[in-house]
Amino acid sequence: MGSDEIRSQGFCLKELFREVTYEIDYYQRDYTWGEDEIRTLLRDLCGSFRNWSTDPAYLRRPHTAPQYFLGPFVYYEPSKNRRYLVDGQQRFVTLHLLFLQLRLSAQERGDARAVDRLNRVITIDGEHFALGITDHEPVLRAVAEARKYETGVGDSLSRRNLWARSQQIESQLAEELDAENLPRFTEWLLDRVVLVGIRAASSDHGYRMFETMNDRGARLTAVDLLKSHLLSHVGANEDHLNTQWHEMLRELATDREDPTAASRFIKAFLMARCAREGREDDRRQIDSNLNVWVRHNAAYLGLVPERPSNFLHFVQDLLKSARLFRPFLAASRALKTGGDRLETVLFNERNGLSCQAIAILAAIDPDDRPSDAKDKGRLVAVYMDRWYALRVLQDLPVQSADSNSLVHDTLVPLLRKCRTTADVASALGDRVTHDGGSIRDAATLGLRGNNAHQIRYLLARATAYVEEACQRPHDVLAYLDRERFHIEHLWANHHHRVEEEIPDPVVFRSRRNQLGGLGLLMGRENSSINDLPLNGKAAYYARSNVLLGIIAPGYDQRNPLLREFIKTHKLDKVLRPFGPREAMTSVVQTRQELYLSLLEHIWNPERLGLPVTLPSASGSNEPTAQIRPVVAARRRPAAGRRRTDVARMVAARILTGGTRIVLTYRSTDHWATIDEDGGIILTATGGTPYGRVDEAGAVARGTKTCQGMNEWHIEDEQGVRTSLRTLRDRAVASGAL
Repeated sequence: MGSDEIRSQGFCLKELFREVTYEIDYYQRDYTWGEDEIRTLLRDLCGSFRNWSTDPAYLRRPHTAPQYFLGPFVYYEPSKNRRYLVDGQQRFVTLHLLFLQLRLSAQERGDARAVDRLNRVITIDGEHFALGITDHEPVLRAVAEARKYETGVGDSLSRRNLWARSQQIESQLAEELDAENLPRFTEWLLDRVVLVGIRAASSDHGYRMFETMNDRGARLTAVDLLKSHLLSHVGANEDHLNTQWHEMLRELATDREDPTAASRFIKAFLMARCAREGREDDRRQIDSNLNVWVRHNAAYLGLVPERPSNFLHFVQDLLKSARLFRPFLAASRALKTGGDRLETVLFNERNGLSCQAIAILAAIDPDDRPSDAKDKGRLVAVYMDRWYALRVLQDLPVQSADSNSLVHDTLVPLLRKCRTTADVASALGDRVTHDGGSIRDAATLGLRGNNAHQIRYLLARATAYVEEACQRPHDVLAYLDRERFHIEHLWANHHHRVEEEIPDPVVFRSRRNQLGGLGLLMGRENSSINDLPLNGKAAYYARSNVLLGIIAPGYDQRNPLLREFIKTHKLDKVLRPFGPREAMTSVVQTRQELYLSLLEHIWNPERLGLPVTLPSASGSNEPTAQIRPVVAARRRPAAGRRRTDVARMVAARILTGGTRIVLTYRSTDHWATIDEDGGIILTATGGTPYGRVDEAGAVARGTKTCQGMNEWHIEDEQGVRTSLRTLRDRAVASGAL
């Protein structure tokens, strides 16, 4: 190879890390990927895997499936089997965290083949990591050995971030994929995910490439190409359009540099105001190549050569909408409290509801007054926040597919028809009534295998609500930070301490994880009191937040604001201290009621500005009375709202509501019932159904994971057992599913 010759090669992941060590040079930055980058990558990977795994042709011939392109990386190779990364560190480190979590899952389920394949990409010799970054090794070692890594004062940013991202990957994997799919996902990841390596000739050559990639201008983007297209057809108004375009870009440049802000905004604008209802192709093409969609749909948009003024009007609408959207863009990046009341915009963004921008722009008319636009957008944001919370409380999925369906199929058509703020409030209030369900349905909801992020959100909102009411300094973003505040179990994981009250270990595990048995505690406090009994923790709780502090006897005696809050909200029976002899069941039930009462206040539609009405008794559509959310349409969700295989079988009448299923673990039978919505209700615990058989099985077994479709069985009258997986596969083969 010549001294400055550049070569490229495609690698699937099993080839990329085969007997090769990757290192980084001094000029490389720390590992800085945050929650958003990890969330986006995993959603893309899992979404692509689901598309592959549901295509029978690809399952029969996996090698014919399209490869997933994860992007390019640049490296140089000073010696055989040793490479230095010039560009690509963030993806490489993230992939290794993903490999480690997949290997832990494979080890737990005894999948020797998956463990072996993952070992080959994690290490080069069974001992040394293929990612040879010395600073990272203590964290990677802890993750590999399923140990908690205790971050210290001297830890680098990379180490702190590595541990946080590893925990995020663990929880998001559980949320995105059933345990049954993890073996196939591992195979797909190693065999069909591809990166293209660009090889530099030497260290100096690599450094020059690094400088070029980070200092030189970028290629034209779809936004640039759209601007060029519009300019070429606007005629005499070329200078005016150009000026307005640059003003739009300035409106979208908030407090931090974001090269994708304009693209995201224009895509959201087109989906909100231009994409045809029911045309999924419109949305897909806008998302993949917005400038091509505009050109191909010129007649529909009125952007035709004989009407050059329309091109200017189009950009003027973009500019006016960008000005009105700017407060929401800023609110999605930093907490905005006070008069604007836009904090839910940030909450939605952190909860993965970034499609809220489309719904907000659907509600806003470019000619709205700024105050009206802000009111409309705020109503959309609080509605979506409430929708998210209610689904969490009902144990329904809140993945991107669910929020996208809400926005594109429901909110955009609805909000396009609204003209005034009152119209938006009324339309969304009607949606609240239609959504149905009740916060009170979550009588036994708690931590499960895949919902730690959602449970943390409920705890953070309840904690901040009480702190604010008592005029105490608080930081809701700190509560949402898993490093700064831990989810605290009131009871340590020692069944023997309450065995006399709760003999069944399954009941103990379920009750310990209920919302009422949890709180938020600063990480350093949690580390020091983790194993103490509840009465031993009270003194520590007293110097924490109100929701934990109230457990300590006498906590409210010198707190008149707290006493007034309790009186106003009628919480005297639930927001109270507990004596050392109070039973675990009583404490958990009392505090579950407390949390649900607080969440009712937080997401009360009237408080949020969403008027909820019931039809009149005569059957007309005239509203008769406003109602509180807790009594609005107490109906259970339809089975179709769950996307699990069990829910699909219930919807197809392969299974019926009330079917009993059994799981045997260590010679003990654990029974459960499938409800009419496809949820799983453990016989030992009753209450809120588990949304997935994996979660119900993990609680019954007392393990971290469970391949529920394999391990849960139906039993016929002769005592013959058939696994849910076998039942599903038979239904698929017969065409019934």
